[in-house]
Amino acid sequence: MKYKILSMLLCLCFFAAGHGWAAPAFEPKDCPKDLKYILGMYYGNGEMFLLRENNGEVELVYRFGQNDYTFAGSNVYPLYKEHFDSYTINESGPLNHLDAAVRIERSREGYGVSCSVGGNRYSRRFFAGENGRPFRFAPASDWQALKTAADALPQKPAADAAVMPAQLGTGQQAQLVDLAQAVPGLKFDLRYAQADNCFGQALTDDQRAFLDADAAQALAQAQQYLKPYGYGILVWEAYRPWSVSKIAYDALPADKKSMLPAPEAGFSHNTGRSIDVSLYLLATGEDAGMISGFDEPSVRQYASFAGGTTLERYRRDLLRSAMQMAGFTASETEWWHFDYGDIKGFAHLNVKPQ
Repeated sequence: MKYKILSMLLCLCFFAAGHGWAAPAFEPKDCPKDLKYILGMYYGNGEMFLLRENNGEVELVYRFGQNDYTFAGSNVYPLYKEHFDSYTINESGPLNHLDAAVRIERSREGYGVSCSVGGNRYSRRFFAGENGRPFRFAPASDWQALKTAADALPQKPAADAAVMPAQLGTGQQAQLVDLAQAVPGLKFDLRYAQADNCFGQALTDDQRAFLDADAAQALAQAQQYLKPYGYGILVWEAYRPWSVSKIAYDALPADKKSMLPAPEAGFSHNTGRSIDVSLYLLATGEDAGMISGFDEPSVRQYASFAGGTTLERYRRDLLRSAMQMAGFTASETEWWHFDYGDIKGFAHLNVKPQ
């Protein structure tokens, strides 16, 4: 319920910002680093829970439904601090009573590695990207061959080039525009044009970001919605030729192929109407700390994931509200992914814009 209320408030604030009113200053404070280091997922005794921060306090989010991947339907228990890394749970109700000591153990680096609740001990399960260790797939055995196939675009054919299925090329074609020119104020951190991605390799050498003209106009509107809050849009990924998406699929390990659609089905980014974005701080130009990294295969990627810090959840929901107000459809499984309009009627493209 509180997330619905927050979404309603954000929409009202965006409406006000769009009509020239000042945005309210209710942004949550950042979580202290020593507290942030203990937040995360803990498991043991056939159970699993999160430790999260909520307005400066620590809460234990207990998952009782095995399919509740986001923890959004879990029970939430406030932890009352006794002293450093020692807390108590004290919950009373008509059907149960809980009174237990909670103790956090840390690594040498300061990260929480285990949590004792009453007489039970739970181990920390680090998310990909936590503890200073970015997620990477095992390197593909023949990366150069995959890159050769990725470069095999129609205007640069190769003998062993993969051919996009003809049926994917039917439909309305996006009018691609360069986002750096079409939308002032954007920042770019194009992950597939560099090695800072889940593959550890650049999939393309094109450092530009393109999007359909109508979608770019909507993105500019979302940018304006965010400005009164002190944020700008950081672009991680935009239009991607079909052949570059195919190399991403081919580079996935066999047991991870389900993470992307098969090349025969096409990829939403090939239409020029999908984009992956985050936030940056207008005051400093620095990336805003978000709830997870790009393409992180963990429960933190879900749009309704209940963990993390209050500020991280606020920023994620702020971005989502701004993009939806501008006409984008938000993904439920990747908080950073947005489609503009009905992409099913648009052709998949395999061209490198000039």
